[in-house]
Formats: sequence, C-alpha cells, structure tokens
Amino acid sequence: MPKKKKTNKGGQQFLSPEKFMQTRARTLQIGKCYRDSHLFDIGEGYVVVSRLHTGGKISFACYLVDTYCIGVKNSIYKLRTEKEEFDYMLECLSKTNELEECSYEEAHNIVYGAVDFAEEIDIAPDDSFKLTKYMLEEDTEDVPLIEYEFGKDGKHFLVATDQYNASKYLPKLKQAYGNDFKYIVPESSWIDDDSKYMKHPTYGMNTKYTYKPQRYSETLNVHNEWLVEELNKPENSLWLEDSLINRILALPKEELRSDLEEIIRYVMTITSNGNIPAGFDDGNYNGILASSIMLLGEVGNNESSLDLVLECLRQSQDFLDYHFSDSADAVFVPTLYKLTTADRFNKLLNFMKEPGLYSFGKAHVPETMSLIAFRQPELKPACIEWFDDLISFAIEKLPEVQYIDGVLAAHLTSNLIDLRASELLPKIKAMYDTGCIDQTYCGSIDTVEKEISQNIPSSNFDYFDFDVHERFAAMKSRFDKP
Repeated sequence: MPKKKKTNKGGQQFLSPEKFMQTRARTLQIGKCYRDSHLFDIGEGYVVVSRLHTGGKISFACYLVDTYCIGVKNSIYKLRTEKEEFDYMLECLSKTNELEECSYEEAHNIVYGAVDFAEEIDIAPDDSFKLTKYMLEEDTEDVPLIEYEFGKDGKHFLVATDQYNASKYLPKLKQAYGNDFKYIVPESSWIDDDSKYMKHPTYGMNTKYTYKPQRYSETLNVHNEWLVEELNKPENSLWLEDSLINRILALPKEELRSDLEEIIRYVMTITSNGNIPAGFDDGNYNGILASSIMLLGEVGNNESSLDLVLECLRQSQDFLDYHFSDSADAVFVPTLYKLTTADRFNKLLNFMKEPGLYSFGKAHVPETMSLIAFRQPELKPACIEWFDDLISFAIEKLPEVQYIDGVLAAHLTSNLIDLRASELLPKIKAMYDTGCIDQTYCGSIDTVEKEISQNIPSSNFDYFDFDVHERFAAMKSRFDKP
C-alpha cells in the first residue's frame, strides 16, 4: 500500500521544505530586504530577502553575492521563523557586514545581475541557488530593471579564498580573456596582463584515480622457485648482494624474463589497489616487486616487459607507496630506460594520455624520456617531438584534470628544464597560460625561461645508476641497511 501523506490536525497536507519553496514561497507577500552597503566597493556581501506569512511568521533567504566574478557563492533559506529569530539573524550578519534596508527591486537586480554576469564566462551559481531562487520573483520584465556595474574595470575580477578555489575559475577566465584579466589570492600581489603569471601555485586539483587494475594470476607459477624464495627473504628486501645478482642473471635469459614477469603479475594481482593480504604485512615481501622490476631491466624486452612495467605505474597511490615508498624513481626510471626503444615512444605517449591514473606514477615516464634524450643524443629530436605532442595535449586537457593535472604538468616542465629544451618554451608558456600548473614544483614562467636557457647541463641526470649492481647498492645506501 502507498504511504499516506502527512497531514496536520485540519487535514491539510504538509509540504516538505523543498516542495514549499518550489510551490508556495512566491505566493507570500514580500517583506523587508537588505543588502551590504559596501557590496560593490569590496565585491562581496550579503543580500537578504524575506517573505511574510499571514500568521506573522517570516521566511527568508540569504545570498552571499560576489559582484566581481562568481555571482551567488552560497545561499541559505529558512521557513516560518519568528520575527525575533529573523532579527537575530540580521544582528549576527551586521557584526561583520554593514547591512542597509533596500527595496525588493534592488535585491532582485543585484542577485540576478550577479548571476547573469558570472554566467557570461560559464560560472554557474552555487547549487543552493536551485532552491533559494524561489524566494525571489521570477526574473522577468515584471520586475523593474536596475542596472549595476559588475566586475572591475569592465571585466570579471576573481578574488579567490585560496589556491584551490582559484583553480576552479582560472581556466574560465583564461578562456574568456586570454591573459588580459586580473585576479588575487591570499599572500599574492594583484596579477594583471603586465606580470602575466602568478608567483604562487595556481592549481590545486589532482587527477581522480579511476583505473580498475587487471587481475592476472592468483597463483605463482615459475620455472625457478628458489628465485622467489630468495627475493622473499627479509634480508633481501629492496636490495641484493652482488653474488645473488650474479646467480640470478646466470639463468637463461628468456627463462628469467618469464619468471620475473610472472612474479610481477602475481604481486600486482594480490596487492592491487593497495589491498595488502596477510603475509605481506610483516615486510617479508616488501621488496620483491621492486627487485623484480630492477632485474627485469637486464633481461626484459620492449613488448611484454615494457607493458608490465607500465601496468605497475597504472596502479593506485596506496599500491605504489606500499611497494616502493620513496624509491620509485630509482626502481622505474632506469628500467624504463633500458626497455624503451625508439619504436616504442608512442606506447609511452599513449600511456601519458590515459585518464584517471595517479600523477606521480605517470611522472616517471617523461623523466625517462628526458633521460633518453640526454644519454642518447641521436634520439633527442624524437624525444623533443614526443614532449611537444604531450604538451599540446596538456594545453587542451589540463582544465579537465583527469588526464594531466597541475602537478604532472609541473613535472613535465621540470623535465624540460633539465633537458634545456628551450625550443619548447613557447609551448611551455602556452601551458602556463591555462593557469593550471602547480608552480610549487617548477616555479614561475620567468624562472622556467631563465633556467631552461642555461648552457650548462643539468646535474639531475647524474642521480640515476644504470649498472644493476650499482642500483642495488644505491638502494642499500638509501635505506641504510646493515
């Protein structure tokens, strides 16, 4: 049986607050209205509109309005309040805002005028406005038009609360005005078309991880069981003695490659998404994946082995943090370097264009490409072309966040600084023009231009070891194992 609708003692049906707003609020008589007297001077303030019930109670809506750029930033409503409660609300607002009584027509035109101005650059009012708008009359010619000047100097001017808040709107301002607009965030100076770029990070959103890891094998089938036993030993976690490395590499190459790939597939399957099963928690297996990837660099191929390493980089942050901690760069970059041939550059490019991956996992790929360009000068033109293509993609996709976010774009920029790829500076500037680069990692465009034009090679390429014995010795030193 359908549920009966709630009724009061007189048999009348109760309406939910939402339904009342949508169907009854506009039938109430308009009461007193208020606005911040300095609303257009400081660009933000409150507008209050009230409605009167026949029994003396008051319903009202309060709108936080940004007249410079965003429109309705927030709004609330309350139904059937006593006059004392309404007066108390006004008193509380007046402690931080200089409210003055205004006509309904003024309140209406301020709110809807700000909404319309924001929508000129595709900024929608806060979701709360979907209901609170019913406390206002419909925006028709029946309401006399009062024209106000929105924005600043005839343009939208963003006053952001923080860097993350700024990141929501900068792409829209860039699309509307190019670089010819102003905005401000805490602890920064006014930014205009003369200085062009902020000295602080302008983007705060990170790519949302949406990848669903593949399931490979829940059983481990290898040719050499002793290999798994050795890599599982606690004393061999994250580093191997030279004698063991030599014993492992003495195995037939294809047989060893097959075993290492099987170990990687197995560990990825049972620890996907950072779900660490019993037996791994004690740390006995903590280095098996890192060691297998490092060894695969010696015997792997540019097909199945490279695919498997990229699949590791598709895993979640929890997965990568658990297995590699802060050693991921030393594990992945030299192995990728050894497995990547020029005919596989497109495979790496396509990987970078996949949505929903962890940005710090992706970042090892452009680092590898910059290393290839540095160590193999004959491949540098192809590597520069690779970066050119990726930056063009980033310029288009950065505002969407899901392919390349501000952090990953900053890493790309840093890689190109290390490579002294000054020929790509126009593209880098275009990437900065999106307003989406987190400059914490790579600095302002002025800093980039200065550093990328230096004639001396970057010392960052000296960080990586490529001899497998040296790689494991570096792990030993990094983690200070006895």
